Amino acid sequence: MSDLGHLMILASAGSGKTYALTTRFVRLLAAGAPPERVVALTFTRKAAGEFFDEILNRLAGAARDEAAAKTLAAEIERPELAPAEFRSLLRQVVDAMPRLNLGTLDGFFSRLVQAFPLELGLGGDFELLEEAQARRERQRVLSLLFNAGVATDAARQDFIEAFKRATYGVEEKALQQRLDSFLNDHGETYLQAPDAACWGNARRVWPEGNPWLESGITIEQAVTVCRAALPWSAFNDKQRGVLAGFLLAMEDWEVGAALPKPANTPVGNILKYWDALLAGTAEMPVGGKKVAFEPDAGRALAGVVGAIMAAELNRKIEVTRGIHAVVQLYEERYDKEVRRAGRLTFADVQRLLQPSVNDPVAAQRRMLMDWRLDARFDHWLLDEFQDTSREQWRILHNLVDEAVQDPEGGRSFFYVGDVKQAIYGWRGGDARLFREIFDHYNQGESGAIKEQHLARSWRSCAPIIEMVNAVCGDGEALAEIVPDSVVTRWMREWEPHATARVAMTGHAALHWAEDETGRWAETLRILQSIDAAERGLTVAVLVQTNRKGAELAEYLRAEGGVAALAESDLHVAFDNPFTCALLALLRVAAHPGDRFARESVAMTPVQARLVEFGWSDGPGLSWQVLCEVHEEGFAGMFARWVQRLEPALHQEDEFSRMRARQLVDAARAFDDTGSRDIDEFLEWVELHTLREVESPGVVRVMTVHKAKGLGFDVVVLPDLQGNSVALRRSGLAIHRDAEHEVDWVLDPPTKLIAENDPVLLQQFEADQEVAGYEALCKLYVALTRAKRALHVIVEPVGKRTSRNFPKLMSAALGESWERGDPNWFAAEEAPVSETILGKSTLAPISASRRRVRRTARTPSGGESVPVAGRHFFAPAGDAAADRGQAIHRLLALVSWANESEMADLRGKMAKIEQNEDWLETAFQAVAHPDLSEIFRRPEEDQCDLWRERAFEVAYDGSWITGVFDRVVIRRDRKGHIIGATVIDFKTDAVGSEGALEIAVDRHRPQLKLYREVVARMIGLPAQGIVNQLVFIQINQAVRVE
Repeated sequence: MSDLGHLMILASAGSGKTYALTTRFVRLLAAGAPPERVVALTFTRKAAGEFFDEILNRLAGAARDEAAAKTLAAEIERPELAPAEFRSLLRQVVDAMPRLNLGTLDGFFSRLVQAFPLELGLGGDFELLEEAQARRERQRVLSLLFNAGVATDAARQDFIEAFKRATYGVEEKALQQRLDSFLNDHGETYLQAPDAACWGNARRVWPEGNPWLESGITIEQAVTVCRAALPWSAFNDKQRGVLAGFLLAMEDWEVGAALPKPANTPVGNILKYWDALLAGTAEMPVGGKKVAFEPDAGRALAGVVGAIMAAELNRKIEVTRGIHAVVQLYEERYDKEVRRAGRLTFADVQRLLQPSVNDPVAAQRRMLMDWRLDARFDHWLLDEFQDTSREQWRILHNLVDEAVQDPEGGRSFFYVGDVKQAIYGWRGGDARLFREIFDHYNQGESGAIKEQHLARSWRSCAPIIEMVNAVCGDGEALAEIVPDSVVTRWMREWEPHATARVAMTGHAALHWAEDETGRWAETLRILQSIDAAERGLTVAVLVQTNRKGAELAEYLRAEGGVAALAESDLHVAFDNPFTCALLALLRVAAHPGDRFARESVAMTPVQARLVEFGWSDGPGLSWQVLCEVHEEGFAGMFARWVQRLEPALHQEDEFSRMRARQLVDAARAFDDTGSRDIDEFLEWVELHTLREVESPGVVRVMTVHKAKGLGFDVVVLPDLQGNSVALRRSGLAIHRDAEHEVDWVLDPPTKLIAENDPVLLQQFEADQEVAGYEALCKLYVALTRAKRALHVIVEPVGKRTSRNFPKLMSAALGESWERGDPNWFAAEEAPVSETILGKSTLAPISASRRRVRRTARTPSGGESVPVAGRHFFAPAGDAAADRGQAIHRLLALVSWANESEMADLRGKMAKIEQNEDWLETAFQAVAHPDLSEIFRRPEEDQCDLWRERAFEVAYDGSWITGVFDRVVIRRDRKGHIIGATVIDFKTDAVGSEGALEIAVDRHRPQLKLYREVVARMIGLPAQGIVNQLVFIQINQAVRVE
């Protein structure tokens, strides 16, 4: 087998990566390699299944057909092989199936731990936790940390103090949510670097010292010195106002808050002229005119900014240490309660398998383990290598080393992937490994690992490939949006693409639109012109976020009647009324006191069936459901209830029937765990998703990440707007040493501070390079999903300075770009099929039970108002919608506007909204005296507060989905509900009395519906519900009768 060698393949999108993998595997078999001594690993079960199926299909085809055998023999460079030999190879694979190592990295690592538990420090068997199980374990450990019967007072106090440090004293009401955020964001970093010396350690961050931290002067002291040193009489009135305003603002400024407006320009100028100010030679602009500063005055100004920098850096150091302390206290308890009990996540498995550096005994055990593995495996095939993390590579490194350095040449290493599709850096993937490994093994012996490029697409037609080459292969255009270092790295691996589908017609075009409304309208126009449903074409509209995908899918359905479905990962238990009602029924059975779940059931056709069966009372229903769960499992219970309730569905409601089947299938998967815990099931099903395959006629609206690995006849990209692409991801700044181990961790300061500190600037630039490269990868993935048509829709660049994708499109394609035949689809005919969703296997509905099908709408769907023609294409509509959504999110932070909450409110708002005008509008609304009653706690002893509370209800022949902005429910001393107020915030422009009246009339139907829904949910007559519209633009509340 010495002719096989070691091979790295850089496989561009659609170029046949799976084909190359299976060819390599068959070639190994033909060379005499036993199938069980070959390890082939990828990232997903789907990809592993496709890999295995392709091996069997190709071998079976060659085993029965002379022509197929001849083709496969030529591809593996063994022309002498005939069907008889391929039958023999097929028999070897089938016989070895129980021993094959074709699967996922996670699965392979789990098997290693199962094989060597004692060597890895485990007491015996272990249990792999699913996502829902891991979440429950987290909640259990957090409960233990606060449980008076388990944790000592000192331990609880330590945790609380650490949390205060991590939040810098900011009070948090949503403690659970914030703790979850801490653990999600920082837990993995802690486990990579548990040593406190790595976290917020100024000596590690600045080994040469930091002049800011050495100033030793407070902001108040620096301001006092500066006031005394400045030559006030030498300034004109404007300059005196600028400097006085700056110093006054800094006296009132709190560390951690954004710099006040009077300070922004002076601080920026002082930093710009820093060296000259310290040297006493500065001529710095103040109030639009340059001023020469004497040494004392210049140093005093610099002293104020130095004190600001020191205060901010010290705060970040303290916050970083607090984060470490919080996570450490949690992880120590979690390790004791969960990991040591043998309950592990996939991440835990990878950590167990990491080679030990500091423990000689563990290192020796690991070496012995590797020797035993090395004796079993000869050949390594690694797929999607661009997404491999360094932790995963460390586990395999020694084993691959032995294969590459085999003196007899009887072993091999093969890895394939595409560094241009490395879009999972946020979860640990490091595409730089791809080239580093190649260079490492080739440094001593040139050609130890050979390099091969696959750049011919078997997916896309020629016009699409031409656009991909024009955009992604133009280094000068790429330099318009990413740093030069990113362009160099990208172009090193770039190969011009070609297409194998030379006879396939298609179309690629760049479209321009003025704003988001225009981009969405153009998307709808393109989809309607193609008419994918009629022609049986697969279509995807790719966006950047799930939220934007949901909004766009709703727009396509509402405005154009397009069958658009948001996202490819479907929460099948919660995206339709039928299964939502079934889950509410289960929740009521387990928790009869859950009024919200009970009212949700009461507002659906389920209630009528419960009355019919005599189970409308709490105990009867609970007994029936709980007995069925215990005896038949969740799948059996749901199957029975689907049979009972299915007659309430419309005869043509195939979608709900399909979702019911999928819920039963999901429940069956949960039943395999052996659990009958209803709360555990409800948590599990919340996370359960299905990934739908390409659906002819259905427009799939999904993120680029979800689309990776998929192909569609038509792809539309209407969501390439945004800020500069090379912006570092939010989160901790993590600096790694030459061995890629964590050197230091710091909660990063603002961009202004980082840009003026050499150490932090270097780290920020490195992070920006990573972000810039990943952004190019995301764009490349988006552009290469299309088979027949690709439509890119962006807004004109104009005078905008953002280094974003529209700027790249303009630089690479110009103002007008189109290739191929715009009417390519005219010759396409839809394949014959009964229905997109497929026939239902559930019992048919009898004619006597047929019901009118409910239409779906939102509460605001009943509003109507004349609109002036000039407003139809007004560009302000998009910005107004964004503003309205942002203000609603900000107002949802407010519980009661008391003195303590108001003191912290602006800081909380600033954490989720960067637009100062929107933030100020929301804050002033809360503080405005005319709206004080809206945000003030009622005088009653008890009250409930709903904020951004979603609801679904059957009402007047329609299924209504909506969200209450704010509902205050008042109770008497005994807890009985005595009244409620529904508050709906509006950001309408109502500048006149007439405009206000029109707006109130427009929203009146919505408020009437809200009153009816709340009345039914809380069991109160509608007369006891007060409706109030709050117009934020004018800070006025209007009671709506």
